[in-house]
Amino acid sequence: MVLSIFSMLGVLYFVVITIGGDEGKQYVLDNWSLFEKFLLNNGFWLFVALAILPGFILPCAPFLFLFGIWGTKYGTGLACAYSVLALSLNLVWTYWLAHGIGRSFIDKLLKRFKYKIPELPPNNLTQWAIILRLTPGIPFIFTNYALGLLKIPFSKYLLVSIPIVAITDCGFVLASAGIFGGSWKFIWSGVSILIIMILIGRTVSKKQNNADKSI
Repeated sequence: MVLSIFSMLGVLYFVVITIGGDEGKQYVLDNWSLFEKFLLNNGFWLFVALAILPGFILPCAPFLFLFGIWGTKYGTGLACAYSVLALSLNLVWTYWLAHGIGRSFIDKLLKRFKYKIPELPPNNLTQWAIILRLTPGIPFIFTNYALGLLKIPFSKYLLVSIPIVAITDCGFVLASAGIFGGSWKFIWSGVSILIIMILIGRTVSKKQNNADKSI
């Protein structure tokens, strides 16, 4: 489903570019630029955008970079705090959507193709949550929905998700604030955080692959 939505967005963009040519491309860029300016001038709506839009398969990174730019004016600490809170709200509502209505819909859809949502042992759910959160390349929102579908207990879901998401979030915000604010301290801090998280994710993923092979 994630791949399908990304494909649809890609096809839509290609159609706009094909039909409109350079004017169509410029139209898309101009509208995104206006949207960016609106969010940067309205911190509340930037918060709302990050809390809601990633739930519809939009990437988090552009909004985190906007928070970094916003933080050059209002403070990077405040930008980190608000962005972490926004993503935490996103974690909550997407989990319950997948856990409830979403699970019922996906379950019916899979049964038509003679598949079913896997039931994992309770003692493995926390491990899976950590692996999904730390594995590089897995979209933020996919992990939210996957963990909701797998019915990991909500308390464990938050306990694993919020610290990892918060650290990665602050890495993006600090790097963005450093780039657009001209502070090398923030650039190095943000980039270092992101690199460390990627390395940890690869290590966890490699250990899991080795464990699977040994089994």
